[in-house]
Amino acid sequence: MKEGIDHYKQYLGNRFNTLRYAFESFKTNAGQTIVELGTSRSFVSGGNEGCMSSDRKYWKPNDPSKWDWGAGIFTRMCAMHLQASRPEIHTVDCDPNAIEISKVISAEYRELITYHVVTSESFLKSFEGKIDFLYMDAGETENGAAQLHLRESKIAIDRGLFSAKAIVLIDDVTIPGRKESKGTHSIPYLTAHHFKVQRLDYQAVLQRC
Repeated sequence: MKEGIDHYKQYLGNRFNTLRYAFESFKTNAGQTIVELGTSRSFVSGGNEGCMSSDRKYWKPNDPSKWDWGAGIFTRMCAMHLQASRPEIHTVDCDPNAIEISKVISAEYRELITYHVVTSESFLKSFEGKIDFLYMDAGETENGAAQLHLRESKIAIDRGLFSAKAIVLIDDVTIPGRKESKGTHSIPYLTAHHFKVQRLDYQAVLQRC
């Protein structure tokens, strides 16, 4: 019997293996706190009518083929797959419109999620507690996003935000035809600070060791 994100393997594509590995590692480590930097921002994938629109008519909860799989729809996938573990999920975005879209997408799991309208750096600078799972997907442009992820990583390391076996999942790492990715600077920085790359595909999974 398929469970959690196994139901959506056909849609998740090259994100499926890394997402599943990260989620299962989180459960194995009895993790509690998840932070998502860059929330689910659209009801449908790029290039389709309604992309980035806040009009709820574009959200088809019973038709996964219409969802924003181009961005991985992490907020919903995370809450759905891990709901039995009752995680504390924080999803962060500086765009209030994106947060409102995310609330609709993840409505079924809202009791597990706190939504924050703030920049990723500001959130990390003020967050109190330990992060067991950090999903890094903020930023848009190649170099700009790579630099942002490096700054985020430095804040988290400097403030001691990671738990002993923390997992970091970085999106958009291996993209054909691109020299830089969101993980260009953050991956070397994290590996220099007691993290090890566990999986490397379109996404990268790192774990503190």
